[in-house]
Amino acid sequence: MNRRTAYKMIIGYIIGGLLVFGFMPAMIYALTSLLDNVFKLEIINNLTIRWTIIIVLLVIGLIYGIWSIIIQNTIGKGGPVEIGNIEISPKTKNLVVSGPYKTTRNPMLFGTFLVYLAFALFINSLTSIIIVIALFVFMLTVIVKMEEKRLSKDFGNQYEEYRHKVPKFFPWFQNK
Repeated sequence: MNRRTAYKMIIGYIIGGLLVFGFMPAMIYALTSLLDNVFKLEIINNLTIRWTIIIVLLVIGLIYGIWSIIIQNTIGKGGPVEIGNIEISPKTKNLVVSGPYKTTRNPMLFGTFLVYLAFALFINSLTSIIIVIALFVFMLTVIVKMEEKRLSKDFGNQYEEYRHKVPKFFPWFQNK
């Protein structure tokens, strides 16, 4: 990897990290605070149960997210960050179908979903759960569709075969 590519990769992960772990949680919290002034709907009052679920979601989410980034860099030879068809980090050069990509075509997104659900449980608000679900419905219907179009163009039949074998989002839902 040359120096320019390495810098582009680092910048991509910094921007992506700030977006995923800074901006989006702040927006979820702000929207939840605004809407919970109207109606506060707590989810789990038992702290032990709530923290157990939060920790499990965080651990699984972080494993999926970090593992997918490592596999994408080592096998795919590129990164995940592209915003509005602007390549922020180098695009993957190889289709990745191993590691967490064996169980879901979007392991990074799945991991982030679990982390945001943990955050919503930390806030302990049904409103935040609804916001997180709405955010991921948007991601799956708009952003993932754009990614799939690019992957199909870049990898052709290889991607189409993979797409028909591996679930889009939830690892335990098999494609038929």
